[in-house]
Amino acid sequence: MKSLCIVAALLPSIAFAAGYGGAEGSNKRGEIVRIEGDVADTIYVQKGRKDSEWKESYDLNKECPDFQATFEGKTHFSCRIDGKSPLAGTRYKVTTSNSYRPCNVEPFFDKTPGEIYVCVSGCDNPRAPTKFIVRPWEC
Repeated sequence: MKSLCIVAALLPSIAFAAGYGGAEGSNKRGEIVRIEGDVADTIYVQKGRKDSEWKESYDLNKECPDFQATFEGKTHFSCRIDGKSPLAGTRYKVTTSNSYRPCNVEPFFDKTPGEIYVCVSGCDNPRAPTKFIVRPWEC
């Protein structure tokens, strides 16, 4: 009975152990835009590769309210047209890319195509990346 209680106590922590690895894209201004957080909750903007400081941050759930549904199989997400982030007014398609295989490294050599977000509307916004590369939480 005691071991059953220990297992039951550990289940919630196991259920929340997985997280979001993040996504990164560059825009026409040379800024790096990242979607970060264990549960994908923040948009960060960095001015360039040489600048390691985050200059801006935004609440992803406010800027792109339907983003979380992508974890449940939704294939698109949109960001509010009146949003403040670089993604304002954009719509992205969630897909895979055969040229991006993030886990094709030692010791995994997994050739599964990696996930990307491709801009399908609102892409003329110079601050919106045309593509995000999604980093897996683990391989």
